Amino acid sequence: MGLSDPDRKILWGNAGNRCSYRFMGEVCSEVLALKDGGKHVNIGEECHIVGEKPGRARYVEDFPARESYSNRILMCRNHHKVIDDDEDTYTAEVLAKMKTSHEEAVLRATENGEIEPIVIHDSQFTTVVEEAGRAVGMEVNRPAQLSNVKSELWVGKAEEAVGFATNQGVKVRLVVCSCNHRFSVAFVGAPPPSVDCPRCGRSHSTQ
Repeated sequence: MGLSDPDRKILWGNAGNRCSYRFMGEVCSEVLALKDGGKHVNIGEECHIVGEKPGRARYVEDFPARESYSNRILMCRNHHKVIDDDEDTYTAEVLAKMKTSHEEAVLRATENGEIEPIVIHDSQFTTVVEEAGRAVGMEVNRPAQLSNVKSELWVGKAEEAVGFATNQGVKVRLVVCSCNHRFSVAFVGAPPPSVDCPRCGRSHSTQ
């Protein structure tokens, strides 16, 4: 079945787009999705904590949450091989603690302003979920600045459907442009220094 789109968004968001490897004083934190020579490159791997199938590292036969956010840890390719080649050292318990430690460090860095906010303008996101316990259209778990952003969620079957979710306080400011166009700016963390009117392009200060 694989990891659901909502769980994938949570995994990458909480890991801050960095390798989660932290063990015995060694911290990787390699950037996983990057731009190299004008091309987008993804070296991140969504590793299973409890193995995917028989013969894989840390496999447990009766494990209901195998394809879930809680059973994945984001790693670079090198450290994925490291943890799978030595499952006696890197047990499921060790990896679960590693994941928690890394995500807590990312959250602290975010709150301290050490991680730059995500800036998204004039964009539309469409999420299609055929079947899930919880379907989320857009989830923001770090400082972000959103202007003229539309999120659509199409759900076939779900116990809960959430169009937008965040673990941070969301602030919204209404901007009235001299062209008589009104638009809202939503952000978590510090407000953007300025925003452009989606109709005429005129810049407005938010300070």
